[in-house]
Amino acid sequence: MPLDNFSTVVNNPTFPVNEDLFFETRMEPQYAAKRDEHGEYIYDPITGKLQLGPRAGEFSAVYRKDNNICLGMHKEGSYTLVNNKPFFQGIEEKLTEYFTENELHGVKIKDSISHNGSSCIREYRFNNIKHVIETKEHSTEVSFRVIGWNCFDGSTKATIVYGNIDSFCTNGLISGQYEATSRKRTSGFFLDGFVQRMEKGLEQYAVEMKKLQEYAETIISMRLAIEFFVTLKTSERNRERLQDRFAIEAAKRGQNLWAVVSTLTNYASHTDGLFPVRDTGNNHEGITLMTRQAQVNKWLGGQQWNSLCNQAMFLA
Repeated sequence: MPLDNFSTVVNNPTFPVNEDLFFETRMEPQYAAKRDEHGEYIYDPITGKLQLGPRAGEFSAVYRKDNNICLGMHKEGSYTLVNNKPFFQGIEEKLTEYFTENELHGVKIKDSISHNGSSCIREYRFNNIKHVIETKEHSTEVSFRVIGWNCFDGSTKATIVYGNIDSFCTNGLISGQYEATSRKRTSGFFLDGFVQRMEKGLEQYAVEMKKLQEYAETIISMRLAIEFFVTLKTSERNRERLQDRFAIEAAKRGQNLWAVVSTLTNYASHTDGLFPVRDTGNNHEGITLMTRQAQVNKWLGGQQWNSLCNQAMFLA
């Protein structure tokens, strides 16, 4: 599901309970199944279940309680289970403490569940914390947002991400992120430092809005834009699609650095149009988009982007 498909709007400081997201999990040690002399599994004649042998190393698995699907396997002591409900409600408690009722009013919520629940994301878009980016051809509101990301397969730690999103075309950009645990995941679940991190996130948001306005006022040539896309570490097909998308963005926003940024964030925020994903049946769009947004964040902090900005400023 694309990130712009928000189904819930918060009209008071009460956040929705999504039972699909708030499923419960358990951890169980793993055991080897018994086999006979022919290598065939041995089943209990009464229950029909596999007979279990010795412990399978020091591994435990995370299972959903509602359907017993295995979400991940972890070595003893390497992972502390944090269920979605306390994780996301913990974030929401801190959001309620930090932001005013007016800032919380109208917050849009988007939930993404991938790979049977092994990766779960809830995004909070603050429609009352926004800034207008203007060019001669176009203006758009860019809103502040917070994203909580929990996983059960160990692919990432429980993480809180902050950034912004363009209300005109729902292109999102990540500004920064931090782990929701104060130390390692193994030490337990904490949201310490949340206030300081959120203050930093809002400060970064203000800096970025000023920077985006500067980008909107900086004209570039089509040649420079194409040369920049060619330098990016992505497939040739994606580079061609980025060039095609830039032509669309430049027609709306003007031929400027802001149009280049919007091209990259379009790639990072949509799984339709020019940047589809392969349907594997695992509903992995949430993970794919978060990965793309992190990639775009690196591109915009890289040497190639700085070079493009310097060339554009020189030409101006």
